Amino acid sequence: MSYIALYREWRPLIFEDVVEQEHVVKTLKHSVSTGRIAHAYLFCGTRGTGKTTMAHILSRAINCLNPQDGNPCNECEICKGILSGSILDVLEIDAASNNSVDNIRDIRDEVAYSPTQAKYKVYIIDEVHMLSSGAFNALLKTLEEPPAHVVFILATTEPHKIPATILSRCQRFDFRRISVKSIMKRLETIASANNIFIEHEALKLMAKMSDGALRDAISLLDQCIATGNEKISYEDVLSVVGIVNEAFMAEIVDAVKHKNVEKILELVDTLIMDGKDIVQFVSDLVVYYRNLLLCKIVKNPEDVIDTYKSSLELMKSQAEGFLSDELIYTIKELSALIQSMKWASNPRILLEVSLIKLCDSGTSIPGDDIKARLSLLEKKLDSINNGIVGAVPGNMLPGSGKSAKPGTRNTNINMDADSSSRSSENEDPGNENQDNNSGSSASGKPNCAESSGHTDGQSSRKYFDSWDSVLDELKSCGRIVLYTNLLDTKAVELDDKRICIVFGEGKGFNKMLCSKAENIEIIEKAVAKVLGREVRVKCIDDNAFAENRDEEKATQKDELVEKARDIAQKLNVPFNIIDE
Repeated sequence: MSYIALYREWRPLIFEDVVEQEHVVKTLKHSVSTGRIAHAYLFCGTRGTGKTTMAHILSRAINCLNPQDGNPCNECEICKGILSGSILDVLEIDAASNNSVDNIRDIRDEVAYSPTQAKYKVYIIDEVHMLSSGAFNALLKTLEEPPAHVVFILATTEPHKIPATILSRCQRFDFRRISVKSIMKRLETIASANNIFIEHEALKLMAKMSDGALRDAISLLDQCIATGNEKISYEDVLSVVGIVNEAFMAEIVDAVKHKNVEKILELVDTLIMDGKDIVQFVSDLVVYYRNLLLCKIVKNPEDVIDTYKSSLELMKSQAEGFLSDELIYTIKELSALIQSMKWASNPRILLEVSLIKLCDSGTSIPGDDIKARLSLLEKKLDSINNGIVGAVPGNMLPGSGKSAKPGTRNTNINMDADSSSRSSENEDPGNENQDNNSGSSASGKPNCAESSGHTDGQSSRKYFDSWDSVLDELKSCGRIVLYTNLLDTKAVELDDKRICIVFGEGKGFNKMLCSKAENIEIIEKAVAKVLGREVRVKCIDDNAFAENRDEEKATQKDELVEKARDIAQKLNVPFNIIDE
């Protein structure tokens, strides 16, 4: 006899064997015991949770000649005939490949005839949401007034796609995802029966990878057993599923944290040469950063992070070197990267560029987010006060080891060489129209708020504070060309119905491209989706709003200087602005 896959061999034969669906089992067993058999059932839930299996058990239970406490005996000729497929009164139909009106019309014509051997004629329609509109309409008439000897069992993973007229005529049962603990117990039972020893860590990884689907976990176990090893280790499972372990994730995070670009490229090359799936790796990396965030903000992270004790301790130590804003920003960037990879012809390059971007300047926070940058500086100040960094000589630049330049008016403090260089870059006219009094978003991106008005008392200009969300919407929809051309732009809200996109100097080509009618329509749809209302969008040059820049630039510098002066006082070092 040919080999039977484990998930088929270990398919439950009675209600009690179905794992973690007690709420469904209890109701169906009582219905069978009391004879209250409905004419239509709807089983909903994610894959591998027992929907079709439950349908087969129910079809035997209601036709069994010797039912036992609501369960089929699996010994009578009816049960054996249904199990072997020789009794045609129980028919399973795949709606994905039989979704036309004609297929449902055939069923409608057949239900008029009584069953040949069993008590009930049972139709199990799997993936019922795949039926066409016409097929649903044809099925509806049969469900309205079905013959007494017919029972329909519908199974689906997407109940929201089923018409309400069908839903209202069925008894609905929602199947839950199966817990890691229950999946591990079931896998251990199957492995023991096959004389296979599995390490606890390997069992746990299989259960976690299945995402609540027992069938997926059993199929993974079957694949691991096929390697020929009588002992399955954690590394064996990793090699089969094509994912990387948490130690590799930790190396990537450390390389990003320490700006080690060479190490990042080396690790990515290892990832590719080992044949790992890049999208799956980025998804796992997002989960790892999520765990770091929880270690940072949750008092007892072991209660919410499902990992090993050694890995958790490593995450806790790594999390201490990050700000919460850094981790949140990184998670959002990597999540957006997963979407971008769907459109990328070379995902490896996209991954390398994104990781290099994250490690740029030693922090994941953009340089033009002054509040977040100063938060990072305050963190360094705390480290100095705690004696971690050490004392800073009075006439030295902290972090650089260089003396102040001669010829300056006073001695100075260099507020992090990288931060200082970025501040100089942000004095470019294209970036000077931000208000530093505005808060920083959770993602680390700057929030645009209302800037100061004209000194002559005229109406103030108001930045569109949801522009970043609009850009993210364009990126997630795959409008990468538009997203790229709008990256360095600002948006000004003229009123509730008009928004201007401001292009900086030298951005004439970008403006021309985005001003095309079809592109304006796409941008307006993205804005409408974010705001929930329709607006008109217009592309303009930066010159129209240049008159307030000098005033805004002075305001930004004054606020930054005051913040730096406070930090210098806490450090007890001289402070000066170097005027070169």
